[in-house]
Amino acid sequence: MIAIPPHSLARPLRTVIPLTCLLALTITACGGGDDGPQQNEEQQTRNPYLNTFSERTCRGTFDKESVIEAKHDHDLRQVTEPRTGSDLTIPISIDMNKHMKTFKPFGGQPCAILDESAKKKLFNITVNWGPNSFPATERKSGKTASYSVRKTGNGKRAELLVDCQRPDLAQKSKDKKMLAFQVTLTDNVGLSNRAEVSILTKSAQRFTDLEGRLSCQNKVTYPAPETVTVADR
Repeated sequence: MIAIPPHSLARPLRTVIPLTCLLALTITACGGGDDGPQQNEEQQTRNPYLNTFSERTCRGTFDKESVIEAKHDHDLRQVTEPRTGSDLTIPISIDMNKHMKTFKPFGGQPCAILDESAKKKLFNITVNWGPNSFPATERKSGKTASYSVRKTGNGKRAELLVDCQRPDLAQKSKDKKMLAFQVTLTDNVGLSNRAEVSILTKSAQRFTDLEGRLSCQNKVTYPAPETVTVADR
């Protein structure tokens, strides 16, 4: 198996080998279906990144309700997770703690999931500063999280803006502008808005709630997913 250093996939300014290319080096054939232990063992040999989709996927990004929905409504059982077990929030945060700027194409990619054949992208999560500030009207109302979703050609794109205030970084930036912490979910499965809100929230919490990550200087709170009305943007 080829070892994939977490830091090489976390930083956008370095050359990143596409996930499908990495998988091509190790996957000699791709099987479908779930025909028993022998079939699963053969698939695992061909695709060492093949795992059962569960609450453990992407370090707990998917809650129980989202996993049940994906399995029952979309028959999602086996997924390819090239960075199984890797916590990329630390190396991503190191870069984002240096500059409050919008990185191109993104500040980091803490989670990427493909189907069992490793050919189709199912979920992709990226984080960044900005490019927009947190909505002033929502800040005045006491909110620190703002959700939106829109349909795309192949699925949905959901976004979360977090009012993670870092005036120290803003003062060092070119425009002296406080940017929102943005989490973006590309959902090619077509989960419900509730599930997408939960995925965005859990992804953001790993950056705003854990020590040694973004170190927001204000208290950031998130609403329960079922209480969120998602805006179209």
